[in-house]
Amino acid sequence: MIEKMAEAVGVTPKAMVMGLIFFAVAFVILFIKLTLDEKKGVNSQEKADVRKLINNLVPNGSEYMAAYAHSTESFVGREVYHYYAIGFRPEETDHLWVIPIGVESGKIVYTQSMKASAENLAYVGGNAYRLELHFPGTKDKIILSVDESNTKSGKQCQVNIQQPEESKAFKTFAENFQGRVNKILGVDKKGRQLK
Repeated sequence: MIEKMAEAVGVTPKAMVMGLIFFAVAFVILFIKLTLDEKKGVNSQEKADVRKLINNLVPNGSEYMAAYAHSTESFVGREVYHYYAIGFRPEETDHLWVIPIGVESGKIVYTQSMKASAENLAYVGGNAYRLELHFPGTKDKIILSVDESNTKSGKQCQVNIQQPEESKAFKTFAENFQGRVNKILGVDKKGRQLK
């Protein structure tokens, strides 16, 4: 069987066996790394830092659920990654707090917090898995995805944070937030005026 596979791809049987061994070892190493990163992320320093940011930068921050959110924008030849600490109350769907963050020398750094609501949004697009906050008079937007599992993988994800409860709660919150804010603004989830 190995000989037929090797012949089909145009290599020697020995090269085929070596290639299969290499891929098996690489898979095992990757699996072990991801498993360890997931375990580290359950009570990681990064998760505690996100919680601390919400507590310190959001009025009555301890009353909010804290979560790590991210997004990726693709441009010709490059991708830009954005990271956020967000605070939301599942029972209060009229606003959420967003704090842009980054990771420098292994520590989370941040900029100013912002309350997102009907007062400063043009509309809320996307869906429960990829919420888009659009602002009036600009094409700028903030895209928020809250994943259960976040493991370090270069620039794409620089933290180990496991947040299954937060992710589930955000998906429900996001749908209700989108509906409530857009209703107040009189628009649909594409920003078109309702008739």
